Amino acid sequence: MESLTNEHLKKKIDEFFQRQKDQSEIALKDAEIFKDLYKQFLEHQHHIDWNSWKYIKEESQVTLENIQQLDLTRTDIGNKLVVIKLNGGLGTTMGCKKAKSLVEVIDGYSFLDLAVLEHEKMCNTFGVKTPLYLMNSFYTDEDTKEHISKKQYTNVRTFLQSKCPRLDAETKLPIEDDEWKEDAWCPPGHGNIFQSLENSGLLDELISEGREIVFVSNIDNTGALVSLPIAQMMLEKRVDYVMECTDKTKVDIKGGTLIEINNQMMHLEMPQVPIEHLKDFCSTEVFKIFNTNNIWFNLNAVKRLLPNIRSEIIVNKKNVRGRDVLQLEFSIGGCIKNFPNALCVHVQRPRFRPVKNLGDFLSLRSFFADPENVSDKLGSTPIVSLDSSVYTNVEEVVKRFPYPLDMKKCTEFKVVGDVFFGKDVRLHGNVTIENKTREPVHIPDGSSFEDENKIIL
Repeated sequence: MESLTNEHLKKKIDEFFQRQKDQSEIALKDAEIFKDLYKQFLEHQHHIDWNSWKYIKEESQVTLENIQQLDLTRTDIGNKLVVIKLNGGLGTTMGCKKAKSLVEVIDGYSFLDLAVLEHEKMCNTFGVKTPLYLMNSFYTDEDTKEHISKKQYTNVRTFLQSKCPRLDAETKLPIEDDEWKEDAWCPPGHGNIFQSLENSGLLDELISEGREIVFVSNIDNTGALVSLPIAQMMLEKRVDYVMECTDKTKVDIKGGTLIEINNQMMHLEMPQVPIEHLKDFCSTEVFKIFNTNNIWFNLNAVKRLLPNIRSEIIVNKKNVRGRDVLQLEFSIGGCIKNFPNALCVHVQRPRFRPVKNLGDFLSLRSFFADPENVSDKLGSTPIVSLDSSVYTNVEEVVKRFPYPLDMKKCTEFKVVGDVFFGKDVRLHGNVTIENKTREPVHIPDGSSFEDENKIIL
């Protein structure tokens, strides 16, 4: 009976796409991508067999420190490289409705500006002409192109990832409501990068230019600097795929990790874990590393493996306009299983500095007080927690923290209530500041807190 139900649902999906007004070549390719995801959604087991996995082999791992250092006189490595920033997300977790990459981090510099600044510095340092691309979603494409034009960035290009329908959580069919407009659609995750490179024509274009290695990272991960020794290692040892992993801490319990099933590395994410083993997945004892989403791959390997690159499906549950919906996605990390010649490269924590919330944003603003020093090592990331009833968006954070904090030796920082901070405030160790009054409190210039729980009554 279930197979008949599944066939009925797949037929409904075919009918949905036939009703779409936009029948361009790209839209047709997007429809095929979604149909493949939908087939997995209906027919495949979403959880792994917990008894089938093993830890990855030693020969599949290497540390960045042990990779041969680059001869700085060489330019051929950088000239075979392409850098891609994943730029499909909105800054909704920080109270923003525009592309996350356009959020101003400090003094007129957005995430995108910092990425361009760092990229130009790398190219100038090594005397190379490495192109920088942004993979946009339909959410971010227009705003991003406008920003690139305004800033006159000549070495930044964009391409668009696929667009797929959201599903009603109850009916498991696409949302068909004219009032929803773009809200009825979503990008299918960054695992879509390989098909998007091919569909845009960029894959063949880059290969024809002699480009071989691609470095991909999230636009908000300011620690994801180009490591030419990794690119060199991939070329010399003919490695087709590299995932950068780092030590897992208590703030990374939801991050994906690497396992081995049937003698092939696999990226394991929380939605693929049986409910009864979620505690194991979140443990830093069972899984000691996690994926930074700094990914490297060989373009010729992608050309060879397409169109058969697949990944475990991720069913992302959301509530949009008061309605429970499902987004069918797949990740670039999950695609590692398609590349037999893949490696896990262990890296230090400074290569992973994402901004997932307003606490991360405050931390980054403090460490990037001088945007010219974006390539400096930034040290460990403090855990920052801001009162969500007060610090609701970027503007509210900037208003209360107009100056960078000295957080170089801070491990945890928590603010409860309405607090404004002056200039040159120093935090050391674990600091909590709690305002229990009904009026805003101002922390004077030059204040210093060390392992302190300060309660203001």
